[in-house]
Amino acid sequence: MNEKIDVDKQLENHSEHYSDEKFLKKAKNEGKGLGFKALSAATTLYAALKSDQMPRSNKLIILGALGYFIFPFDIVADLLPLVGLSDDAFILIAALTKVFSSITDEMKDEGDRIASNILKKDK
Repeated sequence: MNEKIDVDKQLENHSEHYSDEKFLKKAKNEGKGLGFKALSAATTLYAALKSDQMPRSNKLIILGALGYFIFPFDIVADLLPLVGLSDDAFILIAALTKVFSSITDEMKDEGDRIASNILKKDK
């Protein structure tokens, strides 16, 4: 019952639930509705996922959060005004909080740069 999770196997098999393309598309489409703080959390997690400096076990947490963000059927439908993205924002910020000690300044800067670019394109 106390099975050890094979992190490498989990990271290899994530493609059915997460892809960079799906994440970036959702971030561009929903970024303004998330607001800068939650969008920045999402893009910082995205930058951290790509970094060799992020521990592999934390990458599983990140994949779960980003996978939930891009999943089309949320607990609270994204189509509902104001509250539709609140569960996404909560999950993203909770994941960022969990892995925060492993986030570098470079990851934060890259996440903020991506978020800023997304929001600039929405204007």
